[in-house]
Amino acid sequence: MASDQGPGPPDDEGCSEASSLSEKGKQRQVARDTEEVFRSYVYYRHQQEQQQQQQEQEGEGAAVSTDPEMDTLPLDPSSTLAQVGRQLSVIGDDINRRYNSEFQSLLQQLQPTADNAYDLFLKIASSLFKSGINWGRVAALLAFGYRLALHVYRQGLSGFLGKVTRLVINCMLHYCIVHWIAKEGGWEKAVRWVNDPILIVGAILGLVLVGEYVVRRFFKSS
Repeated sequence: MASDQGPGPPDDEGCSEASSLSEKGKQRQVARDTEEVFRSYVYYRHQQEQQQQQQEQEGEGAAVSTDPEMDTLPLDPSSTLAQVGRQLSVIGDDINRRYNSEFQSLLQQLQPTADNAYDLFLKIASSLFKSGINWGRVAALLAFGYRLALHVYRQGLSGFLGKVTRLVINCMLHYCIVHWIAKEGGWEKAVRWVNDPILIVGAILGLVLVGEYVVRRFFKSS
């Protein structure tokens, strides 16, 4: 299955070929870096959600839901890639606060499982990047990956985060996103985008529209 593929450059399918060994090396590095960025994103998003739940449930005596796998991710908070993931998680928090109900509705309709998650993820990514790649859409893909991992965990399936991480990496290879990030200068360049409100709005609206499109195209029409 495609999700078993490890990080590495795409097999010359759909992406323009790198003109030098140096460029191919940069793509391999971006593929490796993606795992640390996504793990950092997941860790800080989960921390943000727990803090929000604690604030909402203060005085109610209700337990805050946690995912031990997300809470114990090995991170080096001082690394540049961990900081990139953390800053992108701030955008993810904004996306979630504005569109949490849409996320929940989308996941309920898609009914992701360990068996169909990769195909669903590819459908989302295919629609999201159909008209091109930008940092807003990359952040939206990370947001969906996080929500997918959390949804499956809450359905009672533990140990799924590692698989979702591989899904994200393989999907970014499949749709040449790793190639694009390498050309942009690597994940570090995403930090400059975080403060761009136009792209933030584009990411939010794009993800919601893509979710509605995928459900309508691949599920309601069948």
